[in-house]
Amino acid sequence: MTILVRFATVVVSLLACAGVSFAAVGSSAGAPVQDGKYVGLVGPGYPIHFQVSANGTVVNDLVVGFDETCNGAPALTAPLFDFKSLRIEAGRFSGSTTDHFGKTVSDALHITASFDGRNVTGKVADTSAIKSLKSCTQTEPFTAKLHG
Repeated sequence: MTILVRFATVVVSLLACAGVSFAAVGSSAGAPVQDGKYVGLVGPGYPIHFQVSANGTVVNDLVVGFDETCNGAPALTAPLFDFKSLRIEAGRFSGSTTDHFGKTVSDALHITASFDGRNVTGKVADTSAIKSLKSCTQTEPFTAKLHG
């Protein structure tokens, strides 16, 4: 057994020196997602929070604050966007929602995220459509942590 382990170590070392890269087996993407409430910030400080179901397979009550500034100055308070329940697969989730502000303004928000233990990281992209202006898309990173 010792000889086999040493041989495998030598082979791995030689392959690594040759520029071959390795991926860890059993990475956090395949680990179970911990249930509970996650709280964090998007970009310059917009709020994000959501609940992971008891079995770790669904994101519920996802609320994201986001105010795109590619079409003008930011508002005093970022609008809040509510998402429908999103499925967690292989430690990741994604989804979209659209809100309308009057008859001439709409914002489509898209979120992508991945879990790593008690932490979640990802991106939120907002595509703003204002009738009198050119559409624009703005993307911000986010982080959230299991609360409590």
